Amino acid sequence: MVEKQGTRSSSYEDWGTVMETLLHGEADAKQLAFLKLNRLVSGFLVTLQAWDHRDQWEDLRQTVLMKLVKSFCRGPLRESQAFVAYVRTITRNEFYDFLKARSSPAMEEAPEPVKQEPGNDETILTLRSALDHLPADQRRAIQAVYIEGRTYQEAAEATGIPLGSLKRYLRLGLGQLQVQLTGVLKGG
Repeated sequence: MVEKQGTRSSSYEDWGTVMETLLHGEADAKQLAFLKLNRLVSGFLVTLQAWDHRDQWEDLRQTVLMKLVKSFCRGPLRESQAFVAYVRTITRNEFYDFLKARSSPAMEEAPEPVKQEPGNDETILTLRSALDHLPADQRRAIQAVYIEGRTYQEAAEATGIPLGSLKRYLRLGLGQLQVQLTGVLKGG
C-alpha cells in the first residue's frame, strides 16, 4: 500500500529519534528535525486558533523547543504519543501565558519582599496555616523567595521551577495569601 504524502499523522513519527537527531545529528538532519518539531508546534498553535498572534509564533515555538530539549535531556519519553501530548501541553501553556502577559502587563513580576517586624506567635501560626493551604508549587516558590531570601533566579534553580513559572506562582500565591490573611496581619 502506498502512503500519500502528508497523510501520515504526527503521532506516528518516532519523536525520540527526531529529538536525538536534533541534539546529535548532522547539520542537514538537525535542520530536518527542527522543521518537524516546528511543524508539530505550529499545528497545535493552529488548533488554539492563535491566528491573531501569528507574529509571535516564532517566539512561542522557540520557547516550546527549549523546554522540549531540556525535558528530553532529563529523560526521553518512551512513547511517541506521550511526546505529542507533552508538546501539546507545553504549547498550550506557553500560549496561555503569552495571552495573560499581554492582557495584564503590570502583573508580570511578583513584588519584591518587604521587610517587616516579626509578629506574635498567633500571627505566625496563622501564616503557616495559610501557606499550607497553597498548592505545592506556589508554597515552594514563596518559601524560596520570601522565607529563605533567595533571588528569583536562585529560587528557580533551587526549586527546579522555570523562572517565568516561579514568578507566576509567586503572584498567584501572594494573591491567595492576601485573601486568606486580610485583616489578620493588620491587627484586625
